[in-house]
Amino acid sequence: MTAHPGAEQQGYDGPCSAEYGLFGLAVLAVWTMMATIVVALFIGITEGRRRYRFAAGRRVCAVVVGVCSPPTLLVYGLGYGIGRALPVPQIMRVHQVGWETAVNVYTALSRGLPPQQVVAGGFISPEPVYLDTVMGYARYYGMDVTFQPGFSVAFGSPAFVAGAAIGNLVGNSIGRSRAAAMARTQWREHRTIRVIVTASTTWCCVDGRWLRFDHTVVMEYYLEDASCVMTFPDTEPLMLTGPPAAVHAVLFAYLRGGPSWQHQPFLHRIAAAAATSPTAV
Repeated sequence: MTAHPGAEQQGYDGPCSAEYGLFGLAVLAVWTMMATIVVALFIGITEGRRRYRFAAGRRVCAVVVGVCSPPTLLVYGLGYGIGRALPVPQIMRVHQVGWETAVNVYTALSRGLPPQQVVAGGFISPEPVYLDTVMGYARYYGMDVTFQPGFSVAFGSPAFVAGAAIGNLVGNSIGRSRAAAMARTQWREHRTIRVIVTASTTWCCVDGRWLRFDHTVVMEYYLEDASCVMTFPDTEPLMLTGPPAAVHAVLFAYLRGGPSWQHQPFLHRIAAAAATSPTAV
């Protein structure tokens, strides 16, 4: 009797292979669409709660998504509306209060009012104190790091000796990379400290020791988001971070800048906010 070759013997998988392939593609497409919708909903809620502009101002991207996948844009819009209805995260409220305080201080000083003095408990200074707060602290510098390569002697089979040699090379390579990362110039000494601003100085209490940074020797001053950076001619740059950073910038400009203090570049955003804010007093 002559056996008739089956579908598998003829080089193909049988009559159901095409259906299985289409079913797999359909399942993959459904899961991809579901994942896209979930991600769009999550992004929408997140950006809405953080009070970002719709689509974070990416109008072209929003148009492209709307044309290519209208359901995705619809779900994002739904999530954005839900996020706007939720309360603002606590950390954002704190930063917003810090920003509004800076705008109000800028407005008051611009109108000729003197800076308001505060009581700094336990701090003794012949100068008036204008800010007593808690901020993040960091310094920018490199380090001299010495790396001693390891060396080992292995006895045994050729394979064991070769493996030990390779392991030694890999360990030394990792050690060199770590030493190079530790040595490069970067922000160091991160910690939370007490910061006091007087008429001429920013004082930082670091590990129980008061460090003095005179405003008159500051070479450059930067304000970006919630961080202010001061550079000096003979010591490492100083970075102070946190909601009071904008208030520090306004006080520094006023106390150091003289009659033209309002025109400091790092105050442009604050000045613009003060010019359009109906609540600034």
